[in-house]
Amino acid sequence: MEKIAIGVDIGTTQTKAVAFREDGTVQDSAYVRYPLIQEAEGMAEQDIEQIFQAVVTCIKQVVAKVQPLEISVVSFSTAMHGLIVMDKNHQPLTRVITWADNRAEKYAEELRDTALGKKIYQNTGLPMHPMTPFHKIRWLKEECPTIYEQAETFIGMKEYVFYRLFDRYITDISTASGTGFLNIHDLNWDQLALAEMGITTDQLPLLVKPTHQLSGLKDEWTELLGLTAQTVFVLGGADGPLSNLGLGAVTKGTATLTVGTSGALRYIVDKPQTHPQEETFCCVLDEKHWVIGGATSNGAGIFDWACENLLKEVQVEARAVGRNPYDAVMDLVKETPVGAKGLLFQPYLLGERAPLWNAEATGSFVGLKRNHDDKLMMRAVIEGICLNLKRILTELEELGGAVKEIRATGGFAGSEVFKNMMADVLGHKLSLTESVEASALGAVLLGWHSLGKIVDLEMVSKQVEIYETVEPNRENSQRYQQIYPLFITTQQQLSASYHQLAKLRADLE
Repeated sequence: MEKIAIGVDIGTTQTKAVAFREDGTVQDSAYVRYPLIQEAEGMAEQDIEQIFQAVVTCIKQVVAKVQPLEISVVSFSTAMHGLIVMDKNHQPLTRVITWADNRAEKYAEELRDTALGKKIYQNTGLPMHPMTPFHKIRWLKEECPTIYEQAETFIGMKEYVFYRLFDRYITDISTASGTGFLNIHDLNWDQLALAEMGITTDQLPLLVKPTHQLSGLKDEWTELLGLTAQTVFVLGGADGPLSNLGLGAVTKGTATLTVGTSGALRYIVDKPQTHPQEETFCCVLDEKHWVIGGATSNGAGIFDWACENLLKEVQVEARAVGRNPYDAVMDLVKETPVGAKGLLFQPYLLGERAPLWNAEATGSFVGLKRNHDDKLMMRAVIEGICLNLKRILTELEELGGAVKEIRATGGFAGSEVFKNMMADVLGHKLSLTESVEASALGAVLLGWHSLGKIVDLEMVSKQVEIYETVEPNRENSQRYQQIYPLFITTQQQLSASYHQLAKLRADLE
């Protein structure tokens, strides 16, 4: 009888459990969403128990849906950079402090451009940015000393789930590479980073390979989940690297692009690689593969902001006649010329991770004239999102070699105008894939690798189905090649004012 593998993806906005058949197709799935808690400036937390129950619910529902088929493995993917502080009684002292939490910004800035900060970046592959637990712990130490003094163990959400299921603090090297404490060269906890934050390896989970297996599920969970004590659980990895695996972008020359609310470009390499100006990250997939890349905080979420503020009436009219409001906006943008008549947009409304790694970064229209209307401004916004991703791609190619193919997913691919503009700006063919569950599939592929069903991970690149290829328009690409250097120059000039602008905002508030 065919066996089913379950990939559990613990994301920032939802947890999903996806059941895959042995040929990699989806048998069934379940989703549970949860909110982000933002009660103060810079806060971005989530309720631990809410997420844990979402994991339990999703696994339980999927197991029930696929019965009587046997479950061969349950493997995990998780959002990176989350932090939970546990006390000596194994009770959480905090919620999940997510990657989007910026309250450690001051402490990340203190290390930026210092010899120590550069060395830690070279060791860990993560730029000095408040997203990482490395800086969050410093923030807790300085501003929440009561919590810091009671801290016994520092973990993330996936580690909490495994503690509840198996009574062990354990993490894989892929997830650990998102903490800012893993040395990406020797794949052990980095002693320099630990010393800087004043913690020890005893306060962190046990490091294991992403293919590490656990069985012996606690009795209280076997009946509830519909599993047995013999069911194999595999640690899996972090969602970014696993997305590359799930999209089949494992071989040299194939990058991945994801543009949803935020965005990311990633490229798998066969050894750790860091950027001389610290503009890219380097995380771990497994002991033989590393992922270099850049995640931008300013993806299609900025497009939503622009629609609401520039072309709101167009959206209202579209809804009134039952039409997709985004399609109505894009139809207007399609009529505008490449380059928006010389108007540029720096899309940093949410600060920025790659390539700036500056939480104080702000958005800007540059070159605004009286002949620029709302439609041209809208085009400039979309072009700005694409141009920012082009800068990340340029840095990745300098590190990892020429990109031949970009496998793309995300909400942007639902718009003919957006995906064509992206291909034109990047100057590369986009291969759109069917795998909307890339991270969950990546987790399952690691699970199968752990069981011996897959010998070579690079073979999976041939199994991913491409449903559409978007070729760049040569004439448009040439125009964007002309625009790109000015986009970079104005970006660099404006960045000198971000700190002063942040101070001014604070003073005016």
